Amino acid sequence: MKSKHWILAVSAVVVTILIVVVVIKREKKPQVTFERISRGDITATVTATGQINPIVESQVGTQVSGQIIKLYADFNSRVKKGQLLALIDPTPFKEALTQAQANLLNAQAGVAKAKATMDLDRTTYERDRTLPPELISKLDLDTARATYEAAAADFSASQAALMQAGANYKAVKFNLEHTRIISPLNGIVVSRNINIGQTVAASFQTPDLFDIAEDLKKMESDTNVVETDIGKVNVGQKAEFTVDAYPTTVFTGTVAIIRNAPITIQNVVNYDVIIYVNNKDLKLKPGMTTYVTIDVGKKDNILMVPNQALRFAPKGSEAIIQAYSKHHKLPAWALAGNEGNDGRIWYRTQKVWLYKGGEFIPVPLQTGIRNNNFTELTKGDLKKGDEVVTGYRTKQ
Repeated sequence: MKSKHWILAVSAVVVTILIVVVVIKREKKPQVTFERISRGDITATVTATGQINPIVESQVGTQVSGQIIKLYADFNSRVKKGQLLALIDPTPFKEALTQAQANLLNAQAGVAKAKATMDLDRTTYERDRTLPPELISKLDLDTARATYEAAAADFSASQAALMQAGANYKAVKFNLEHTRIISPLNGIVVSRNINIGQTVAASFQTPDLFDIAEDLKKMESDTNVVETDIGKVNVGQKAEFTVDAYPTTVFTGTVAIIRNAPITIQNVVNYDVIIYVNNKDLKLKPGMTTYVTIDVGKKDNILMVPNQALRFAPKGSEAIIQAYSKHHKLPAWALAGNEGNDGRIWYRTQKVWLYKGGEFIPVPLQTGIRNNNFTELTKGDLKKGDEVVTGYRTKQ
């Protein structure tokens, strides 16, 4: 019995020692996670948000002020170019036109009268000028000349008054014609911003009475792309997006225009990227928010580095790099024009970390396109299957 108890006691001690050894080894080895360098395909993307709008849209305003007395179009009305949309009360404009017409006739009569007077005074002056000196005094001749010149001036003034009256008549007639609000294109009324009885005022900023879209089957997403990504975007690239109204439906389009005007949103510079999309089923409506993904590049069968590995840096990385850089030289392609091989250059160089022999080892590299999970490895002392550190293991 004693021997049996002795054997059990020894076994328990051995097991305890083994457990302690394992725990000690685990404590000495950092608890990190790894992921392998692999080969695969990468499609690089740029994400952004935007808004759905018609490709061609016209804001119909007014060039005259007055009260709306009739409406001939409403929301969703299909209209044709030249069709009457609304009517501003023309009464005061008709009265003004009558007055302008009377002023024009009066100015025309004034010109005729002034011309007749000028012609008579000119004839008198030319006749007196041909008379012998003994038949007309110098004073009478000067008086005849002055009378003719005054009549000529009156005629010029009457002509100017006629031009002014004519211009005023055209302006008043123009205003009367523009009491009729006309559609500038074939399309559909997206928005009506006026009601019967409402007074509209034409000022420095023309009021927006109707918004008319030419064709809701052809839409665009006005997409804000941040300046750090705009260099990757080119006309013709494929784009996909979703909208809140149809979260499971992926709409496709094409980058059509990249505008150069900067747009600052919360101190971040953006650029407007126009994406054309077919809307034949009319699901997309103006104003919808789009969540856009633009394909900016694709490469097949390339070495790929996990993005997590590129973001990882071990504790005390600066000291590790300083010590490592004293015995290892950066490759020429990694120096990027910098002379020397000190720790500062090592630290600025893009890198991942290996863990070998109980030590972290930095590996410089160059990268290409990336997606949400992986980045293309273009240069670096890594191969398929190498394990790179992606982070510290969470303690259980």
